[in-house]
Amino acid sequence: MIGADIISLFAILGDAGMLLAMAVIILVDGVGFPTIPEVWMVFIFGTHPSSFAWGASLVLVSTLASLGGNFTLYSFVKMVKMPRRIERIMKRYLNFIIVHDERVLLLNRAAPILPYTGAFMAVSNWNLKKCALYLFVGAMAKSSLVVAIAWLSFDNLRAEVAPWVSLGLVLTVLLISLTASFIYRKRAGLRGVPERSQ
Repeated sequence: MIGADIISLFAILGDAGMLLAMAVIILVDGVGFPTIPEVWMVFIFGTHPSSFAWGASLVLVSTLASLGGNFTLYSFVKMVKMPRRIERIMKRYLNFIIVHDERVLLLNRAAPILPYTGAFMAVSNWNLKKCALYLFVGAMAKSSLVVAIAWLSFDNLRAEVAPWVSLGLVLTVLLISLTASFIYRKRAGLRGVPERSQ
């Protein structure tokens, strides 16, 4: 798995290396190569499970890396100019979703309905300040939730079991999010294209 390779690459640098590995995993995920960063966040948090500063650092690094990954993809799409056919498909997909504007970035953290968010930001010509705000708030909330789940598991369970319980809880949250996304898309498709949000 790409996440394990990235962690092993930076592990020699100690704690700074673990934070750097988390940033790279999230950057790679934000650019469009799925790495399931929540899973790796649990294991990286497990290196210092009783440290509040470590958890806060992990949340901050994860949030900033999420912004970086999305804006890297945004810049790339703006630079290379997306083919018109793909732009039309992306806009049609966006119209399929009830929320059509920057707010979908916030919704996307709870139910991943919009892949390649940086590309959608570029194609839709969204307000970058709003995008940054929604991405920041969403990433901060999701990273905080993952770290809180991991902290509770490590705090209340034996060290050998805690990472696996945390991982199970995080995967459950991800599965619920994906299921909600599927149901949301299916219901939106049955109702047709809704009115555009303001």
